[in-house]
Amino acid sequence: MTPEIVFLPAALIAVIGAALDVRSRRIPNRLVAALAIAAAGATLASFGWVALGSAALHALIALLAGMALFALRAIGGGDAKFYSAAAFGVPLSGALGLLAFTAISGLVAVVAMLIWYRGFKMSAGKERRSWTLPYGLPICCGFLIQAYSLAGFF
Repeated sequence: MTPEIVFLPAALIAVIGAALDVRSRRIPNRLVAALAIAAAGATLASFGWVALGSAALHALIALLAGMALFALRAIGGGDAKFYSAAAFGVPLSGALGLLAFTAISGLVAVVAMLIWYRGFKMSAGKERRSWTLPYGLPICCGFLIQAYSLAGFF
């Protein structure tokens, strides 16, 4: 089976996680576990055991960094776990790519939310003093771009 097809279950789970995060600002732990399993399976099937070990190390580093950021209240706990689960689909050699694509997608999401809140919400007379960014969406985008890039899709 080609890597593009092998990564499809993980991609679908990531999209569902992103949609749930946008809708409810929550990413269920079961979905995070499903993403980790699907991404690890895709990595194993596509690249072998060595790449899976490297991806597991990437996921561990991502989880530790994410939990530190969660402790500082910089990100949500679900976002930290979701990113770590996505890291199972990307060996350590592609870690910076996942981080970069996620960050770029996050910047696009911030700009889109600013435009939305300033343009539509403010014109309706509803001023919002604080808002949260559903970072599951940028994580999903970063994962899809990096995983399919490594799999040779683009």
